[in-house]
Amino acid sequence: MVAAAGIAAFEGPLTTTDSAAITAFRAVLDRHGFAGPAVTDALGTALPFHKFHLRDDMPLYLRRLSAPTPINTLVKLFVLDRPVDDGAAADAVAPLALDDLRVMGLVEDGADGVRARVRLSAHDGLIVAHDAYDEERRTLRPDHVLDVNPTTMTLANLTVRRPVERALEIGTGCGVLALKAASHAGRVIATDTNPRALNLAAFNAAVNNIANAEWRLASLFDAVDGERFDLIFCNPPYVISPDSQFIFRDGGRRGDALCEEIVRRIPGHLRDGGFATLLINWVIRAGDEWSAPLRRWVDGNGCDNWMMMSAAQEPMAYAALWNRSRDRAAYEAGLERWTTYFDELGVHTIGLGAVVLRRRDSGTPWVRADHVPESITDPAGPHIERLFHAETGISALADDAALLAQRVKTAPDHRLHQTLTVRDATYITETAEVRLQDGLPFRGSVDAFTIQLLARCDGRRTLGDIAVELAVGAGVDPEKFAVACAGIARRLISSGFLVRPTV
Repeated sequence: MVAAAGIAAFEGPLTTTDSAAITAFRAVLDRHGFAGPAVTDALGTALPFHKFHLRDDMPLYLRRLSAPTPINTLVKLFVLDRPVDDGAAADAVAPLALDDLRVMGLVEDGADGVRARVRLSAHDGLIVAHDAYDEERRTLRPDHVLDVNPTTMTLANLTVRRPVERALEIGTGCGVLALKAASHAGRVIATDTNPRALNLAAFNAAVNNIANAEWRLASLFDAVDGERFDLIFCNPPYVISPDSQFIFRDGGRRGDALCEEIVRRIPGHLRDGGFATLLINWVIRAGDEWSAPLRRWVDGNGCDNWMMMSAAQEPMAYAALWNRSRDRAAYEAGLERWTTYFDELGVHTIGLGAVVLRRRDSGTPWVRADHVPESITDPAGPHIERLFHAETGISALADDAALLAQRVKTAPDHRLHQTLTVRDATYITETAEVRLQDGLPFRGSVDAFTIQLLARCDGRRTLGDIAVELAVGAGVDPEKFAVACAGIARRLISSGFLVRPTV
């Protein structure tokens, strides 16, 4: 049983220090399948993160939940944020008494019945408490604590997960990613400037019986001065904003200064070989390559650095994204305020993406920059770790001759997609594309030569031997052909289509 004393250490909606009551509450949720498919089954659909449609579709959901079953009551109370009568609530949480939930701070009495003070969501077997979105006023409190959301999942999927001794999360929010890291880290320290977030995170640790996570109220690295970690991950308030309205969104720094500070300070808290992953937005000025600002941030930091851009937005579209509202006057005022701010900063484009770093105390670190898909829907950590090793191996090779001496094989998760068209009574290839199915879903157009190269890479022959074979078959100069082969192989290894067995 996890101690619950940490919950009351941070000001927030939950007040309990009774570990037994939290354990009993989790048992109630598990009995009714709350962490499994029962919620989706009851609603008839999976709810997206942006539950703004709930107000419009609430009659549909309430009709589906009309039967007075415990799971229907729990969904109405903790998912839809609807009031329920005392009797139904008491039946749903039995054998706990409804007063036990009141004491814990989970529910409160209102004029129309019992209401939840927090929402509950299920994620990979975890129960996560977070704030509700006010469907009636469509507003958020400044210290609002978000649910598991698309950016949460992006960071989760980009994080390199392996057994480590110490992990650190900066800006933990509801704590779900720290709790995920607790499954493969001996100790997780998570910080946030929002006491309400840490109150909920501490409860989430207790309700999931996770004892190796520690919560610290602090900004950035202030609470871990002098400490080093094997893994650091961070989803900061990266929005480039003139406002200081929401803790989860607005970093309170000019332009992208907050993201820059985090990127620059992370290496000082990484152990040798340790990985760090953080999501960022950054300013791109006219005439600059998208990676230019990031290269300045990581220059000489003692790490291998992989910069990823998933999207770029022009300032007006970015301002609209963060200010869109049914209140037309507020929307127009927000657009004016934000675009004026961007003009002052000299913003041409805003980059959206991530940086992954690996501390390296020996050898020569490398820097690479890639476009990646905007939505990373599957765990990419193993792929990213493999490509870090591959990039290091390629960087260490003296020249193309050294590369051509390598034995490589095709990645088992790659696929070739071809589009055929009829010409002169026969099908010919119109387009050909290779795709990776796992990790980062890289894809790229390939020609007939590259297809033949991939097909012959079985890990037994060197790239040079394969190049000679292809050159002889094509009737071209093997030496010139080898140069082209080396360049293509380098790109295929760097993206994960070819694997070097010795790495």
